Amino acid sequence: MDNTVIKVRPGLLERLKENSGITSDEAFARTIGVSRQTLIATRNGEREPSIGFAVGVAQAFGLGLSEVVVWEDEQKTEAPAA
Repeated sequence: MDNTVIKVRPGLLERLKENSGITSDEAFARTIGVSRQTLIATRNGEREPSIGFAVGVAQAFGLGLSEVVVWEDEQKTEAPAA
């Protein structure tokens, strides 16, 4: 069974938004071709980025996919049991 999770590189979306001068989540979401809700959920780690999300970020900012997302072993991201 595959225990790999895909995540947007930590802090990337915030840095891109700030460096591009985009001031709202709505405008940033339009730039990468997703809804504001999808942007927020993905940024907050509530959902894995879809391939469309990752490609949208990459194309909008001239990045490669490996600069946008990271693959992690799910066991590393889970909280330890109490």
